[in-house]
Amino acid sequence: MKSVICVIVGTVAVALVGASTAFATPQMLSAAKKAGLPASNCQYCHTEAAPKKDTFKPDALNDHGKFLMTDMQKRNLKAPDAAGYEKLKESEKK
Repeated sequence: MKSVICVIVGTVAVALVGASTAFATPQMLSAAKKAGLPASNCQYCHTEAAPKKDTFKPDALNDHGKFLMTDMQKRNLKAPDAAGYEKLKESEKK
């Protein structure tokens, strides 16, 4: 019985950790739109039409995605935030 509980708890923990480290989400697309960026789909930051978390590679990001990834790494974030979108918006004006 104890081993079954340990397996279940371990599986749930792995699932939660995996879910929290995903790079792109539909909410990010919404946030980019709210920040005034012309993001209409995932390809605003990704080169793939439907990127998947388990096969994600930083090489599959276009210039927008690379900008946000660099900003995230500089600020030790797990995902882009509104400040990152604002920085991207400002960089596009130049």
